Parts: sequence; C-alpha cells; structure tokens
Amino acid sequence: MASKFHSLYSHDFIRIASCVPLTRVADVPANLSETIRLARQGDALKTALVIFPELGLSAYAIDDLLFQDALLECVERAIGQLVEASRKLYPVLIVGAPIRGWGQLFDAAIVIHRGSIVGVVPKTYLPNYRVSTNDATSHWAPAFASAS
Repeated sequence: MASKFHSLYSHDFIRIASCVPLTRVADVPANLSETIRLARQGDALKTALVIFPELGLSAYAIDDLLFQDALLECVERAIGQLVEASRKLYPVLIVGAPIRGWGQLFDAAIVIHRGSIVGVVPKTYLPNYRVSTNDATSHWAPAFASAS
C-alpha cells in the first residue's frame, strides 16, 4: 500500500478550487453544463471544496430578468440536476444562484455534497438577519428536488 505521507489530506490540509465558469446571461442549461464540467474536473483532482461565483447558474443581468418566473424555475431545475450529478463526485460544491423563499428573492450560496443540499446561505445586507442552515435547507430542498 502506498504511503499516506504524500497526501495533503493526511496532514490536515484540503484542496480548494475557486472556479470561474464561462457563463451566459439567463442561459441556465449552458451555465449548469459548465458548472458540472468544472465540478468533475475538481473531482478528478481530488479537490475537497469547489466554489463557484455568486449567481453562477443564472449569470448577472439587470434585476428585472432575475424576477422572471421562467428563469427562476429553470434555476431550480438546474439545482436539482446539479444535486443529482453530485452523487458521484467527491467535492463539496458551493454554487451561487437566485432563489425564491419566504416570498422574497435571494442571491444565495447553495452547498451541495454527494446528492444532498447541506445548506442554503442567502446573501443579505440587512443587519442582524439570520436564517439557520437547517431552516433554509428544509425550506428550499423540496423545491429543488421536485424540479429535477
């Protein structure tokens, strides 16, 4: 058996990848494809954590576009597909997406690992605003699962 000495993980280090996918505004299928491609590349390199940009699944656009149900439904389906694709991948994925919840629209980071959403962290600028990971995950996960 090979020595574990040369593995950075045996020394309490981890490999992290910060990805910059080529995105297209409102082209969620293309953005999802690029996200999965980079996640698989991270998997092949034994990366523990793969981080994607804010609003990576929808890409940045004027605010009006992000409020369209068609785009948001497509993003929800893409998250479900990404969750499914992650079942066979080693790294934890953190993906940015616009998501609906509690009657509002959030710019959120979705934390995905091996077929599960383990956290949803909405970005907000409100002082003292908190959504616990358990509350957020239980609130959004059914929408993503049914969208796949």
